[in-house]
Amino acid sequence: MALPIPNLDDRDFDRLLADAKALIAARSPEWTDLSPSDPGMTLLEVFAYLTDTLLYRVNRIPEKAFVQFLELIGVRVLPPAAASVDLVFSLPAPATADVVVPRGSRVSTARSDADSPVFSTAADARIAIGAQSAIVRAFAGDVVDAEELGTGTGKPGQTLHVAHPPITLPTGDVFDLVIGVQAAPGELANREPARESDGLPYRIWTEVEHFGAPPPQGAETHLYTVDRAEGVITFAPAAQIADPTTGELTTQPLALAEVPAPGRRILAWYRHGGGANGNVAAGTLTVLKDAVPGVTVTNPAAATGGRDRETLENAMIRGPQSIHTLDRVVTARDYEQFAVAASGGVSRARAVTRADAWVGAAPGEVQVYVVPTADVTGGVGADALDAAMSPQVLERLAEALHSRQPIGTRVRVSWAGFKRTKVRASVVVHRTEDRAAIERRLRERLDRVLSPVPVGSEPGWPFGEYLRVARVYDVLQSERGVRYVSGVTLLVEDVPGIVPSIVRDPNQRRTWFCGSGEKVFRSIDDAAGWVAVCRFEGESVERLAVLPAAPGCVVAVARVGETESSVVHASTDYGETWVRVREFDSHVEELALARIDGQPHAFLATDAGLFRLPLQEGAVGDHILVVAEEPGVGFYAVSTSVDPSGALCVAAAAQELKGVFVSFAEGRPGTFVQAGLSGVDIRVLRTLEIANRRYLYAGAYATGTEEGVGVSRVEVLGVQLDAKGWEPAGAKWAGGSCRDIAFIGETVLAATERAGVAVANPRQDGGAWRTPTRDCGLPLRQDGTFQALFTVAANESSPPLALCGGPDGIFHSSDGRTWGLASRATFDSEVSLPPDWLFAPGAHEITVGYDDAL
Repeated sequence: MALPIPNLDDRDFDRLLADAKALIAARSPEWTDLSPSDPGMTLLEVFAYLTDTLLYRVNRIPEKAFVQFLELIGVRVLPPAAASVDLVFSLPAPATADVVVPRGSRVSTARSDADSPVFSTAADARIAIGAQSAIVRAFAGDVVDAEELGTGTGKPGQTLHVAHPPITLPTGDVFDLVIGVQAAPGELANREPARESDGLPYRIWTEVEHFGAPPPQGAETHLYTVDRAEGVITFAPAAQIADPTTGELTTQPLALAEVPAPGRRILAWYRHGGGANGNVAAGTLTVLKDAVPGVTVTNPAAATGGRDRETLENAMIRGPQSIHTLDRVVTARDYEQFAVAASGGVSRARAVTRADAWVGAAPGEVQVYVVPTADVTGGVGADALDAAMSPQVLERLAEALHSRQPIGTRVRVSWAGFKRTKVRASVVVHRTEDRAAIERRLRERLDRVLSPVPVGSEPGWPFGEYLRVARVYDVLQSERGVRYVSGVTLLVEDVPGIVPSIVRDPNQRRTWFCGSGEKVFRSIDDAAGWVAVCRFEGESVERLAVLPAAPGCVVAVARVGETESSVVHASTDYGETWVRVREFDSHVEELALARIDGQPHAFLATDAGLFRLPLQEGAVGDHILVVAEEPGVGFYAVSTSVDPSGALCVAAAAQELKGVFVSFAEGRPGTFVQAGLSGVDIRVLRTLEIANRRYLYAGAYATGTEEGVGVSRVEVLGVQLDAKGWEPAGAKWAGGSCRDIAFIGETVLAATERAGVAVANPRQDGGAWRTPTRDCGLPLRQDGTFQALFTVAANESSPPLALCGGPDGIFHSSDGRTWGLASRATFDSEVSLPPDWLFAPGAHEITVGYDDAL
C-alpha cells in the first residue's frame, strides 16, 4: 500500500470554529449569544475560513521546494538538442588546389529573421584537387569560444555560470562543451588533455553526472557537473566519507574530486541555442556566413534531431518518475555499470544504440559489448581473451539486463571485437642498464597500456581509440634507463591475404567487406583498416554480396575444404552475427540478392543449375528450371535488378557457352528467355543503373594468351532488352579474362587476368579501354605482366574510391591509374580501430641495445 502522507495541521473549518467557541466559553463567559446572527460569530467564521485556506496551502509543498527536491535526486530540465545535417560544399569546376572550408564555419538559410538557425561545421571540409565537392556534418547553434567564467577559489562546491545558456545536449562534437582551467608551469608534463588561449595553457576537465564518491586510484579526478539548461558549472563538493579500512567517517570533509586552485582562470567553449527550429527542410541551408571564395553550400537532406528546451511543468511531471529508474538500466552508463557489476566474467562494457551505429537497425535496440575478465599476470593477448569468453556469461547477463530494461527496448549482448596488434621498435639504453630487464619492462609497459582489461592503475585501452606511433614513443621513452627510441612500427597480425571478393555496402557510409581464407573482413573507414568479423572454420570464403534494399544484409558463399561443396552464410547486421543458410553439394560460382515478397533472397549460379534461396537459417530454396530442354545445365554468373515499376529482372550466364538468359518475372521457372552471347564464355554479370537507365554488363573468360572478348553490354528497356542487342563496353580490349566488373558513374572498371584494372568510359577517349602502366602500384608477374585480379569494387564518394583484390591482398585507387596497398600489416603512423573494438597486444618485437658512441 502507499505510504500515508500526514498533514502538517489537520484542523478544518468546523474544528477551528468549535475550538474558538470553546475559548469564548472559557475566557469570556459574558459572551452568551453564539448564534450565527451574532456579529461576533460572523467575524469568527470569517477568520476560521481564512485560517482553513492558509492551512490548506501549508499542507501543500510549495513549487519551489518541489523543484529543489527534484534537483536533490538529480533531475534537471532537459536542455535543447541541436539539429544535425550533412552539408555539401561545392565548386563550379574541379579544384586546381586543395580548398578548405574550416571547422566551425557557419551556414544559415536565406531568411534573415531572428528565428533563422545557424549551423556550424564539426570538421574541415576539404575539397581535394580534381574534386568539386566535399561533405561534412554540421550542428545547429552558436559556438562560444573561450568564454571566461571566472577564477578558481580553491574551495569545494564552486559554481559558475556561462553567459549564454542553455548549452545544447551533447552531440559528440568537440564544440559541445569544454571546460578548461588554467594550468601552472609543468603541470601538463604527462600529456593531460589541454587547450591554449591567449598564449596560456588550460587543462581540460571531464564532465560527470554526479560526484558519488572520490574517484578510484588512477581514474580521472579533474571533474565537474553541468546543468546545461541553466548553464551552471559545478565543481566537486566536500563531505566526510567513510574510510575504506576502518569504515569510520573522516574527521575533516574531503573534496570528492579536484577543485580549481585559487586564482586560476576558468574558460568555457560550448554550443548554445539549438531547438526545433533547426529542423530545416532540404535545400534551405545555402548561405555561407563565413565565405570561402568560389564555394557554395547546400543540404541535400533535411536537418533532424533539433528539440526545444523542456518546460518546467513537464520536468515536474517527469522528475518523480525518474526515482523508479534507480533499479533500472536506462542510460548507456547504466548498462555498462550493471554489466560489470552483474557478472564476475565481465571486466568492462560499452553500450550503444544500434540505430545510431548502423543504418537500418531497428529502433530501441541496445547493443552491449563486454570484455571478459582475464588473468593479467602474464599479459593479456588474444588467446587469453578467447579462452575467457564463456557463452554462459553472455546468457546470464542478457537475461539480467532484460529484466531491468525499459519496455520497448531490446538488448543484445556480445563480446567486444579485438584487433591483434603488436609493436616493433629499437631502443637504446645507458650502458649501465640491464638490457634484458629493460626489454622485459618495456614489453610489460606496452601490454599494460594496450590491455583491453584494467591492469593496476591502467583502466584499459579506450574503445575505438586509434593506436598512434607517437603514443608508443611516449610509453617507451618514459621507462627509466632509456636514452632514445627509433624505428617504431605497428604490426596488425590479422589482415586480408588472398582476396577473391570485395563488395561495398551502399547503406553504411565508408563500409566494405572482403573475403580472405576462412574469414570475412570489414572496413568502416574506406579500407584504412580491416577487422575480421567472422570465421568459417574449414571453409574458404569465395563470394560476397550485399542487398541495398535491406540494410545490414550481407551474404557469404564459402567452399568446404578442397571439395566442390559450397555453404551459404547470411548476416542481417552488417556481419556482426551470422547464420548458416544451406550447404550445396555442387560449387556455387556466383550469387545475387533481391527482395521477393518483402523478404531477402539469394539467386545462386551453381554447377548444378540456378537456385533461389530465402536467407533464413536452414532454408532449402528452389531449383529454377531455366532451359527446359536442358534441366541440368550449370551457370557461372547471375545478376538482379528492379525496374521503376518494381518488376524484378534476373539474368544468368549459362555454362558450356550457352549464353545469357533473362527473366522479367522474378526468375520464376518458365519465364527465362535466351538473350544472346551464345558461343561466348560469360563468367561475370553486373547491372548498372544510372540516370534512369539500366544496362546489363557481361564479362567474358579468355583461354591461355587470348585477348578475349572483354566486356559487353545491353540496355534493359522496361521488361525487354534493347533490340540493338549486345555491344562492346569499350574498344581495344587487351586484358584476357574479365574476372569482375564495377562502376563509378558511367565509368566501367574491369578486374582482368593480366592487364590490372582496365577502365573505359563511353564519353572519354572514344570509349577505349585504358590499362594502367607497370609502375602503377599493382603487383606484377616475373614476365612483367600484371598478376591476375579476382575482384573489383568502387564507390562514388568525393574523391571516388576503387578497391581490387587478388593474390597479394587489396589495393586502392582514387583515379584508376595509381594504386596502393590497402591491406597492409605494417603501419608507420597509426592503426585504426572500430568504435566498439579494442586491441589485443601480441608479442612485441623490441630490440634493446647500447649506444656505441658512449
